[in-house]
Amino acid sequence: MVRFSKSIIESAPYPFKKVNDIKAEYIKKGIKVIDLGVGDTSLSAPAGAVEALKKAAENPVNHHYNFYNGYPFFREAAAVWMERRHGVKLDPEKEITALIGTKEGLFRVSSAFIDTGDIAIVPGPAYPAVQSGIETAGGSAYFIPQRIENGFLPDLSKIPENIKNKAKYIYINYPNNPTTGTMNAEFAKELLSQAQKYDWAVISDMAYSEVYEDSRNISLLELPGAIERVIEFHSLSKTFSMTGFRIGFAAGAAGIISALVKIKAIRGSSVFQPVQAAGAYAMLNCDDYLVNMRYYYKNNRTLLKSIFSKNGIEYFDSGSTFYVWAKVPDGLTSMEFAALMIEKHGTVITPGSLLGNEGEGWFRACFACKTEDLIEFGGRLRL
Repeated sequence: MVRFSKSIIESAPYPFKKVNDIKAEYIKKGIKVIDLGVGDTSLSAPAGAVEALKKAAENPVNHHYNFYNGYPFFREAAAVWMERRHGVKLDPEKEITALIGTKEGLFRVSSAFIDTGDIAIVPGPAYPAVQSGIETAGGSAYFIPQRIENGFLPDLSKIPENIKNKAKYIYINYPNNPTTGTMNAEFAKELLSQAQKYDWAVISDMAYSEVYEDSRNISLLELPGAIERVIEFHSLSKTFSMTGFRIGFAAGAAGIISALVKIKAIRGSSVFQPVQAAGAYAMLNCDDYLVNMRYYYKNNRTLLKSIFSKNGIEYFDSGSTFYVWAKVPDGLTSMEFAALMIEKHGTVITPGSLLGNEGEGWFRACFACKTEDLIEFGGRLRL
């Protein structure tokens, strides 16, 4: 018999695979399933970005191995984007790298810091790839809860002193998946102050930075001194509806970027050049697309919140991300409620417990689907 590694034997299935498996089961039974589970979108990528991909793919010179940190034109486009959106000037050669989606970067960056027995601080509930990356590198995540009373910002003062001294880095994700909480300037300054005091790196996941209603989301890199210890992950998946393209970038401290590129060179690869061409086009030319995207999500967000309110479901009132983070009705666990939703209402949601112990009592519903699916869901739901 073949002998698998302990990490494979003991690791739980990826949470969103469970959601997809449930959906597939019901589709086999001939039931139309409304999917409010996995964070994908019904919107199409910008037409100009698709054309840029096609044109680059037709050129045989782009069919070969490429730079591990991405082509210069892509990194330069990302630098233009960061300056235009956040007023942050970055060196595209040393302070930016392309990623095969931010999930790759968030998983791999742990190996730049974590040795066996090390600790990273992670506010929970959290994106599962983060904990997986820490544990694969031999470390462990110290979870600090994100509570509704704090707007789902962690209370840094509650972290024990011995953990603060031992931790190699802190991971943050704002706008937050799954809670939809956002980061204010006061918290950002306190976080950076703590990071400087305890010599933490800061891993900032900004996958949903452009999905908001009114106020733009701040980047930690806008703060003085952040460039020395912050690395930020930006996803074109959510920004430009390019989930299947698998394209994003990391920006920030040159030393951390260099370490991440070194890891990618040893253990991975880079993004297909035509996909980088599509991403660069989007960042340089598609601001109008963002306006339309936000308008579409605003309408869907309002509709889903209205459906929940009519059914007595409480939720956290946020204008960021394309999720609603809502409370499970009394008397049920989040898994039990998810089972009820699929069995009785033919709808997939994500139980909060799949995103960590801190998510119990909550569930996540994605409204990036077609508006007509939300309308049908509203007709099905009767609690």
